[in-house]
Amino acid sequence: MKVLTLDVGNTSVDVCLFEKELLYLGKFLGELPYFEADVVLVSSVKPSVEGFIRDRYPKAKFVKPEEVPLKTAFEGKERVGVDRLLNLYGAVSLYGEDLVVVSAGTALVVDLCLDGVFQGGFITLGIGSGLKCLHQRAELIPEVKPRKLSLDIGTNTEEAILGGFINQAVFFLKGCVESWKRKYGRELKVILTGGDGWLLEELGFYDPLLPHRAMLSLLSP
Repeated sequence: MKVLTLDVGNTSVDVCLFEKELLYLGKFLGELPYFEADVVLVSSVKPSVEGFIRDRYPKAKFVKPEEVPLKTAFEGKERVGVDRLLNLYGAVSLYGEDLVVVSAGTALVVDLCLDGVFQGGFITLGIGSGLKCLHQRAELIPEVKPRKLSLDIGTNTEEAILGGFINQAVFFLKGCVESWKRKYGRELKVILTGGDGWLLEELGFYDPLLPHRAMLSLLSP
C-alpha cells in the first residue's frame, strides 16, 4: 500500500511517500504535483488550500486535532494546531515520554511533554520569517538567507543580523528547556523538526520527517 503524507505549512507543502520505506518527495511552494497513492493523509495549518488539495486528491484524509491520540494536561485540545499535536505524538511514539519538541518553520514552536502528556508551550516568530520581516521593514537592511552561524559577535551587517536571530532562537529555546527542567525535576530530551530545524540541531536530535512519521503511525492497528 502506498501512503502519501502532506504536511501543509504556512509557506510550503512537504510531501513524503511511504511504501516499504518513507521517501521524501520534496518541498513545494506553489503548484503541488500529483503523486499516485492508495491513501493520502494531510496535516494542514492553512485552511485556504484545503479546496485545492481536495481537488487534486479527492480521497485525502485531513487529520483533525481530536484524532491525534495524545493526552493533554489542559482542556481545548481541538483548538491546538494539528501540526503541534502530530509532532508531539510522533516524538512520544519514537523518542520517549519526557520531551521538548521544537518545530522551526514560519513560526518557532516549543512544546513540553511529561509522561507522554502535552503540557503546553510557546510560539514565536521563526528565524527565516524574522529575517524576511526585518528586510521588508527596514530599507537599509539586506535580505539575509538562513545559514548555520556560530560566533561570539557579528563583525559585519550580515553576521550581526543572522547571528542575532539565531542566538535569539537558541537562547529562547535553551531558556525554556532549563526552566522546565528546574520546575519539573526531569531530564528532557529535545527533538527538533521543521524546515529551519537544521539551524538549531546542536540543541537536540533533528528529525525533519517527524510529522510524516506521526501521520503514518495513525494508520497502525
